[in-house]
Amino acid sequence: MNNISAIDHLYAFEDGDTITPGMGVRWVNGETGLGLQQYWNPTTGKVIATDFKEHPVMLYPQPYSSKKGAVVLPEANGQQWYYGNISTEGGILQDGAVKEKFKNLFEVATVEVNGKKFPALKIKDNLATAEDHTDKYIYYSSSYDGKTFVCQQLIPIQQAVGEAYQVLISVEGASGSGDNVLSEDNDWIKFSASLLRTGEPVVGDITFVWQRFDGGEWKNMSTIENVQEVSANSLKVYDAAVEGVDLFRCVAGYAGKTYYGMCEATDIHDPYYIDKGCSNPSGSVSIGETVTYNPQVYERASGEVSSGWRFAYSFTDSEGNAVSDVTEKTLTYDNIKKHNGLAVRIEASK
Repeated sequence: MNNISAIDHLYAFEDGDTITPGMGVRWVNGETGLGLQQYWNPTTGKVIATDFKEHPVMLYPQPYSSKKGAVVLPEANGQQWYYGNISTEGGILQDGAVKEKFKNLFEVATVEVNGKKFPALKIKDNLATAEDHTDKYIYYSSSYDGKTFVCQQLIPIQQAVGEAYQVLISVEGASGSGDNVLSEDNDWIKFSASLLRTGEPVVGDITFVWQRFDGGEWKNMSTIENVQEVSANSLKVYDAAVEGVDLFRCVAGYAGKTYYGMCEATDIHDPYYIDKGCSNPSGSVSIGETVTYNPQVYERASGEVSSGWRFAYSFTDSEGNAVSDVTEKTLTYDNIKKHNGLAVRIEASK
């Protein structure tokens, strides 16, 4: 029996907002266990973590083409980075260089991933300040093959008034990049989880359990030779462990409480792939809109439609919880907003 899968991410928004996945993150000095969250300490008037002055980070677009079976390079013409909002005022670049008012915060750079050189934006100073503790968004706008897309990255910012916990998952590939796509250049993916408290790693007795989202529910994982390796806070998967796109999570237990971190892996070795046929390819769902799917399976080598496949759908919310009160026929704005976004997993079998 053949099985392949694909995952789509849907977000509810009011007219004027744009939310599209596809941003890569790389720490300039090769750090691990750091998050983009910034915590502001009102007593000292400084950022607790993560301090971008000490730990600069680069963001880079990762537009993924299912028909190409790969992350593709954006077109250079018309590309732009934005800070805060997609507008002329929020545009970071002018004639390809960082505007004067943003030079203290950002630099333009490039990042090489799997032999492709992507445009990047280096954050070199803190976005949290004494006057402003609001979340920040950074956008990248460009096109591929004439199709416009927008990548978005949230930089969460909050005042440190207690202990906030977060499971952070970093990605390492066989190619040496932070790539979560299994390909000819990337034979395995390793996910490593850290439990952070107000942005700092927790040191103590922490338990980690890795799970796969399978058949509409989360199932515990264990080591299977040449397929997957489960070891404390790390999960290493090979192409045999991933069918198209698979969703994983790490369950961290500490001091009697449980915390979750989500991640996903894509395998493009498979001779088939799913064209999801989504009525809203951007994933940004506006008021009154209903998203529909008309999936088809293609042979990667020939590009021809493959017949005889059956499709099944499963759903998770923004926290990774299985969702049972929606179907592929009821993906309305209201239902998506209710769950703060949905991940739609389509599995094809024959």
